[in-house]
Amino acid sequence: MTPARSRGAAWLLLFCVLGFAALMGAVAGLGRPMLLGPFIALLGLVVLFVVPARLMFWSLLLLSMLVVGPVMYFAKIESARWGPPLLAMALYVPLVAYVLKPRRSQPDAGWPLWLFVLFMFIATAVFSTVMGSPMLGEVVVASRAYLAFWSFALALALGMFAVRDMLLGWWALLACAAIQLPVSMYQYFVVAKQSMRLSPWDAVVGTFPGNMDGGGASHAMGIFLLIALCAVVALWRARRIHRGLAVVIGACILGSLVLSEVKAVVLLVPVAFALQFWRELVRRPLLAVGAVVVSVGLMASIMTLYQTTFYAGRGVTLQGKLPSSPLESIQNQLNPQQAHTKDGGQIVSRAARVADWWRRGVTYGDPYHALLGYGVGATQNSSFGMGELVPKFAYLLDTTGTNILLWETGVIGHLLLVLLLLLAAANANACSRSPLVPVEHRALLEAGGVGLVLFAITLPYSNFALRTPPSQFLMVFMLGYATYWWRQVRLAQPAHAMGRFNAAADATRAPPPARGGSGTRPAAGTVLPAGYRHG
Repeated sequence: MTPARSRGAAWLLLFCVLGFAALMGAVAGLGRPMLLGPFIALLGLVVLFVVPARLMFWSLLLLSMLVVGPVMYFAKIESARWGPPLLAMALYVPLVAYVLKPRRSQPDAGWPLWLFVLFMFIATAVFSTVMGSPMLGEVVVASRAYLAFWSFALALALGMFAVRDMLLGWWALLACAAIQLPVSMYQYFVVAKQSMRLSPWDAVVGTFPGNMDGGGASHAMGIFLLIALCAVVALWRARRIHRGLAVVIGACILGSLVLSEVKAVVLLVPVAFALQFWRELVRRPLLAVGAVVVSVGLMASIMTLYQTTFYAGRGVTLQGKLPSSPLESIQNQLNPQQAHTKDGGQIVSRAARVADWWRRGVTYGDPYHALLGYGVGATQNSSFGMGELVPKFAYLLDTTGTNILLWETGVIGHLLLVLLLLLAAANANACSRSPLVPVEHRALLEAGGVGLVLFAITLPYSNFALRTPPSQFLMVFMLGYATYWWRQVRLAQPAHAMGRFNAAADATRAPPPARGGSGTRPAAGTVLPAGYRHG
């Protein structure tokens, strides 16, 4: 562009900005703030286009993992949970601009199967909602679970964020795992000791959402810590973390698990280690068995601490009596007949909630709602509106991911989400074995694959995959990270295969024979016998 044209474009932009400011000021002078809404929205769009992608990445990570939980817990601002979903929704704008940005023709890496399953999952949710009785408020609230955070996974998969930031993001998550210990210690020794609840340890949630009186997302924190522990082990095996740092982070993770009393998460420790060492079961069975034995011993030790610390005259089962051990408390939740009335409502075990859904949808013959559900938002109650199923039940319907999905999207929606997570885990596992991926990223892909499987199998345990911003961020981060490297491996495979073919061809090609004699020197690189003299 010539200097004259540059000056002309600058003057045009200046006149447009001044005109927009004058128009906005005139509207503001009318004394009707609602009329400023379109102007503010337009300014927001402009800001989204000019904000660097790296700033969006770190803002979403820090807001999800370190800001929203403490604000809800200590300041008691429940609306803070909207921060990460709104920022993730705003990410769709620069994401679309990035996709539409003209660039040179490049080979197409394709897309993994889980992304197609994601579109089917969203389509199922939309169809079940349209065919039901949707209310605007419940649909808006449900967008936090069904729509908002997928933008981050897609942005990662497309390479909108730098690989360096992805790697630093993992290290930031490990730092967040270490930070849970001092926060949990304060919550356990200060907040929980002042609580009059029968289970005061529910107040130990680290930097995850919750409140001092009613508990919070301790289970979500526990799963996050377990995934972080897998990442530390993977990095240590790959020799990409200092041994002392690994010990410090591991100790912080175990300390937080001990303080927070997350029984189901502790039971999953051997499962996580078995998933992480499954390849060694064949190649090096003694090492794999040793790792699993260590994980079982760790689980047993923590459960023993739970029994001596948290079950000495505290806690209550669903029948109203004190449990004798953590295992008895778990058995209560697995009992499909476990339910009792308390304070005008019902306390129902996790298994009893699924049994109730089966009885109403399958046994009583309602195949449509059993397959497709009642639509998004049907199980939640918020200030924006009440789902259509909420007043029909005496107990909460959205306490587990399985319960939410079965009532809102049916069996089809639930199976699609589980399939999505397992397919992405398989992609991460495949990339963790590829020589085309740097060693440090291979280790983190190994941990990410384990984490995605844990998210799939804990849907019947809790609702954090659909309701808790830090867990939602972690899930889509692992999804996008695995997809990015899956695409990079697909792009690099042809060149890698061609390089190997050329190397093999060069190795099999015979060198030209060296000719001796007067005036002729041996070919370069020829190994000469001792005492050889030219000429």
